Amino acid sequence: MELQQHIDQFTAAGIRIFAVSYDTVEELAAFTAAYGITYPLLSDRGSEVIRRYGILNTTLAEDHQNYGIPFPGAYVLDADGRVVEKSFFQQYQVRPAAQSVLRDAFGVDFEVRDNPQADAESTGVRVHATVGASALAFMRRVPLVVHFDLDDSLHLYGEPIPDGYIPTTVSVVAPEGIEVGPVTAPATRPFQMEGLPDQFNVFEGRNEFTADVMATVREGGPFAFDVTVRFQACDDRQCFLPQTQTLRIEVPLEPLTKAAPVE
Repeated sequence: MELQQHIDQFTAAGIRIFAVSYDTVEELAAFTAAYGITYPLLSDRGSEVIRRYGILNTTLAEDHQNYGIPFPGAYVLDADGRVVEKSFFQQYQVRPAAQSVLRDAFGVDFEVRDNPQADAESTGVRVHATVGASALAFMRRVPLVVHFDLDDSLHLYGEPIPDGYIPTTVSVVAPEGIEVGPVTAPATRPFQMEGLPDQFNVFEGRNEFTADVMATVREGGPFAFDVTVRFQACDDRQCFLPQTQTLRIEVPLEPLTKAAPVE
């Protein structure tokens, strides 16, 4: 369902989607009709291809009603049909958001215009936080992205940093039922301030901090995230006062998609 919601973005990037499952043709046809799926759903009845690729879910006993399903995941192929990337998960519920696939596998930025977001600003620094999906879903990993846009003359400090200076940090506080992964910071560059012996690591221009967020509940919401940023902007001559700002983002939780009945 989520892939279908973002099919236009995949198509615009020149990416085609195919989904393979062990369901029958009739079951896939019912799902396609019920939810308006426009990309091909391929039936691997008997799980022959699933076995051939070594992705059969071996945690299920052979007498289990769902025996034959693959471990959930995706292959990324180039224009020549070569596998250039793959990712699989232990449980079908845990999965990346479609925007994460676009971003991480294909280097395509996702559309954030209608996504939950918040902004803050101080002297020469603009902070923008957005969620990489219009809503959360049970056990779907969604990127939370925080951008710092700096004036050309400014920089922010990164780690490690000498005592007495303020490093740039991003922290996320979420309510119960939401799991937040570690924050990943972009690369810094070395910087030496004239007249000082200390070596600094700084951010310049546009910088992106990210953390994955995931709902561990099936219902509820909307959920409010508090994204707190702390930084100190400087130029080659002076530093401005340290800033601490909290951006609040409210994100809805979408219902789970149920299997379509076969008539």
